[in-house]
Amino acid sequence: MAHGILVDAHCHLDSFSGKQLEELPHGIVPCTAGYSHGSNKKNAEIAKKLEVPFSLGIAPQTALKEGKENLGEWMQFIADSAPNAVGEVGLDFHWGKTEADFALEEEVFREMVLLAQSLKLPLVIHSRKAESECLDVLEDEGWKGKFMMHFFAGRLDEAKRAVDMGGIVSIIGLHSKNRKKIIGEIPLEKMVVETDAPYVTRNVDGVLHAIEYISEVTGIPGKEVGEITAKNAASFFNFHL
Repeated sequence: MAHGILVDAHCHLDSFSGKQLEELPHGIVPCTAGYSHGSNKKNAEIAKKLEVPFSLGIAPQTALKEGKENLGEWMQFIADSAPNAVGEVGLDFHWGKTEADFALEEEVFREMVLLAQSLKLPLVIHSRKAESECLDVLEDEGWKGKFMMHFFAGRLDEAKRAVDMGGIVSIIGLHSKNRKKIIGEIPLEKMVVETDAPYVTRNVDGVLHAIEYISEVTGIPGKEVGEITAKNAASFFNFHL
């Protein structure tokens, strides 16, 4: 399958080995994402060295693990680093178990939304088992900017709501009934593709699986899917292909 430049809209280059970073596949732009202060520092450094787009954020899993005591310092680092987006941030009702967990996650998420608003940056949202709740927070905070539902695993109605609110949906190459419905119903102009590498797919070339999946479901040629999703990601993260 012949492709132009492709974009992996969400991966974690800070978790790649040195060898993997040296041998990144050609023709694929990786958008690397932070999720904790430690990973934000590594991602900012790697992204600037490789000249690739990056997002920095405090994810809900990090809020549960590390609390919010140093949140001000973490947010200052994000602001000073001039990322392309704030993320990954959001809610996670898989790892969160108690009301106190959910309250902490939500408090940190709201702070991240306010930070993104003040920086005029888009949001990369982690919404595991909490898709509707993440969208509720955005509405409640009067969010008017761009946002991406990373590794979206919610229902079709939730995907449609996200798109209606100005969001885009990130598709991974894992097959599921919900994902197939979403691919079939959401316009390609509202989709990007990702790997969540190295956690889900080992490397950024796994983005080809997502492109092929969209092509299979929609009947749109893979080359076109690759081009359009790359353009969508470049527009979202504000970089030139």
